[in-house]
Amino acid sequence: MKGVVSAYAITATVMGIPTVNGAVYFDKRYMANPLVFCGTLGLIPNDKCFGGAKPGQYVMVVGGKTGRDGIHGATFSSGAMTHEHETIFSHAVQIGDAITEKKALDTILQARDAGLYEAITDCGAGGLSSAVGEMGAETGVRVELDTVALKYPGLQPWEIWLSEAQERLVLAVPQATLATFLNLCMAEDVEARAIGTFTDDKHLRVFHRGAELVDLTMAFLHDGRPQRVLEALWEPPTDYRLPGAGYIGRGDDVPANDPFVTQSYSRLVKLLLAQPNIASKERIVRSYDHEVRGGTVVKPLVGVACDGPGDAAVLQPLRDRVSGVALGCGINPRYGQIDPYWMALACVDEALRNVVAVGGDPDRTVILDNFCWGDPKKPDRMAGLVRAAAGCYDAALAFGTPYISGKDSLNNEYSDASGVRVAIPPTLLISALAHVHDVRQSVSMDAKQAGNVVYLLGATRDELAGSHLAGVRTQGSAHNVSPRPDTDSGALLVALDSALPQVDLVAARATFRALHTAIRSGLVRACHDMSEGGLAVAAAEMAFAGGLGLSIDLAAVGVETRGDPALVKLFSESPSRFLVEVRPEDSVAFEQTLAGTTLVCIGVVTSAPRLLIGDAGTVLIDATNDDLKAAWQGGLAMLEL
Repeated sequence: MKGVVSAYAITATVMGIPTVNGAVYFDKRYMANPLVFCGTLGLIPNDKCFGGAKPGQYVMVVGGKTGRDGIHGATFSSGAMTHEHETIFSHAVQIGDAITEKKALDTILQARDAGLYEAITDCGAGGLSSAVGEMGAETGVRVELDTVALKYPGLQPWEIWLSEAQERLVLAVPQATLATFLNLCMAEDVEARAIGTFTDDKHLRVFHRGAELVDLTMAFLHDGRPQRVLEALWEPPTDYRLPGAGYIGRGDDVPANDPFVTQSYSRLVKLLLAQPNIASKERIVRSYDHEVRGGTVVKPLVGVACDGPGDAAVLQPLRDRVSGVALGCGINPRYGQIDPYWMALACVDEALRNVVAVGGDPDRTVILDNFCWGDPKKPDRMAGLVRAAAGCYDAALAFGTPYISGKDSLNNEYSDASGVRVAIPPTLLISALAHVHDVRQSVSMDAKQAGNVVYLLGATRDELAGSHLAGVRTQGSAHNVSPRPDTDSGALLVALDSALPQVDLVAARATFRALHTAIRSGLVRACHDMSEGGLAVAAAEMAFAGGLGLSIDLAAVGVETRGDPALVKLFSESPSRFLVEVRPEDSVAFEQTLAGTTLVCIGVVTSAPRLLIGDAGTVLIDATNDDLKAAWQGGLAMLEL
């Protein structure tokens, strides 16, 4: 993790890119197969969105030189991990050079504005083979590999063609602008080589020192392979126990009268705040520059001390306009271990909740999907992938949010020391990009003013399966709890017969739209989405981020459960829910705006920095902000990273 954080910090800073949003998720099964997702957002003039290579134009490679680093990059990332992986694929890791990439980026922007090229793509998986082959799909292309700029001599033709070395872009440059383009690259000290031309024969032809190495029709190259058929067999889990996580049996595991279960909700919320997947990521956030370019309106850390967990980022990319964009994400592999379909819906719902909470328009939102999965040749893995894809499809249709990009990586498995095959948890990251009509109306999650009213927006159900509470174990006895998560001993929590969180797509969309209307009307002072850890965690974060207190009564929150109602109200992870702070004088207008949604007034903001949550006169949680914040800020440190 240290390596990933430091490398990304160096690259983004040199490139002048603000790092404004992200997530970190821990699971022991990522140990031998860690995942890293990176996404970027850019602006493009409308008249530069369209183009394509034409016969007679030059195939131009701009930026870094080609080397052996990155060969087998795609096959490495899609292969099962073994003890020989480091030796066999050590060359598959690309060696990046952020300064070279920054120079290339600045040069490309100048060339774009001057109209010096008509098509562009990056060298990703497959290197030149994919970039050139895709760009010439509608025309044809002839490539001379011996003209490619190399880092060092000795590369074989196939290595030049397949290398995934970084900082390289492929452009289609017309003959009329070639000299101007090359002069610009020379002036900016950027490598640029014409390695071929686009033709009109719809063939891919590759040469090296006069010898023809490849001659394929574009039709065969892109559409000639037979469609692969894989078997999928879905078998619903017989119980909801997750590997390495606990659950309540209300029988042999935890006595029904155990005071820890019935009276220690304050301890539970601290345990949850200290879980690495919930705890503060400030150590990571501070490694990055989220202010570069000066357009970040809502930061990754918010509140009176700028150390509370923001739901999403808001950017104002153009200074002459008050409009902006909100960026957020949703990820929860715990749900995927039970049912990837509901995980997919929950991830989309969470990503949308995040951007809506800061002022993003749910009707002007687009999303991206990133899948990382196990071996698709195994019927159970394939079935989970199919169910996740079905969930993504249903969510996109219901919310009206198109997928504009995405990625997948399969075969993320390895054999442990005993030879047992281990697959990573089914992992889906959903990123959301929403339009913000006026960045001055953006909302952050920290409590703002004592006396303001607090609402719970959205329905709370008995949905604790796969929750973060289900993974909490207490160290030592139930009466001597220290906030250390996922240890190997202690009380096991959360009812086995609780349901997996499920998204009501109709209600969710109506809720998001109504909340957005209230935010645009200036009726919302603070808004925090409820996800990991449920209401108790969200309320604690809202309180200590604002340096104020919350006094909450859950008596009006109705739930149906065979277990402990208080446990469900406090820690259920039912989706599509928010905590919303409203001025008293705006309460009537707010309630009218949210008419038709599930809305309950549950409390007030107080001046005393304390979280007090009760239920019909019974105190459930009574904790100071200092104690809650200490648990939240100390959680990641317990990993001793």
